[in-house]
Amino acid sequence: MRRVLTLGFAILILISSAGTSAGAFRPESALDLIQIPWHELGYDVVFLPPRPGFRAMTFPTQHRIEVYARPEADLELLAYDIAHELGHAFDVTHNTAETRKKWMKLRGINPRTPWFGCDRCSDYNTPAGDFAETFAFLLRGPKYFRSRIAPRPTPGQIPALLHFFPKEFCPAQGD
Repeated sequence: MRRVLTLGFAILILISSAGTSAGAFRPESALDLIQIPWHELGYDVVFLPPRPGFRAMTFPTQHRIEVYARPEADLELLAYDIAHELGHAFDVTHNTAETRKKWMKLRGINPRTPWFGCDRCSDYNTPAGDFAETFAFLLRGPKYFRSRIAPRPTPGQIPALLHFFPKEFCPAQGD
């Protein structure tokens, strides 16, 4: 009887651990939700353990995006965070002082506002953060939009905003 119980217990442990590893948190799978040719920006996206106070960060000189994946975050939120960081990558790769001024005018942001905020600070109250948030909004939808410097884009504003991005970077242009 003891052998049967031991064997039964061992089988339960194996089944339990197999189920855990099969359903393990895989933050990299959030990249499957990014349906644009993001590799063309030349940035690596790496997943790291959680970092207090940060969800993700872009390092333009290294062409690197770090995602600080929290196990409790769902893949939709991770995909949104990645899209936000890709918005920064797109911005520093393609935008000019002139396109940034046009963006601020269209979004109702004072054109004298510095585009970037302080290093490693929240960017939701900067034009650069609004650009990245709007890019994520256009790519992933409105659920997680967090810009504080300008409101969520209205349906009437979206066509004008789409012109800042090539069609392959904003599939909504085909709609």
